Amino acid sequence: MKIQAAVLLSTLAITTAFAPIGGTPNSSTQLRAEIGETGIAFENVAREWRCKYTAGPSGGPGDSDSLKECQALLSEYLPKLKELPGAKVTRQVCGGCLDFKVSIVQPLEEHGAWAEVNYEPLESEFLERLKGIEGVSQVETQEITFEAL
Repeated sequence: MKIQAAVLLSTLAITTAFAPIGGTPNSSTQLRAEIGETGIAFENVAREWRCKYTAGPSGGPGDSDSLKECQALLSEYLPKLKELPGAKVTRQVCGGCLDFKVSIVQPLEEHGAWAEVNYEPLESEFLERLKGIEGVSQVETQEITFEAL
């Protein structure tokens, strides 16, 4: 468990900023980490896949072909993503800034195991296909803490 936490923390590229901590009254067995002395503790990490899509002929998202294709791709991959240990998948879409985002949220330990294999094979496949959608740009990834408060 400590090795996986260390791998996760190094994957986050700021190992000195995160430190594993013991259980809390809310969770005595799940791995937790804290960001330095900020008071920000977390048990879950999300891998976010995001892009910009193009507006449709109306100027909005409702008739956007690229948004429709992004959703179709997510629908195809959703069963595979949900098979990841402890995974919860969220989708965020902004009609104003034309963001399409998918967050795969996992407990620290399970996320660390997926990070150890560079999020393969799902991430590279999904992102390559996302890049192939006409009208999609700025395909990026990010790893972030994800906590319900």
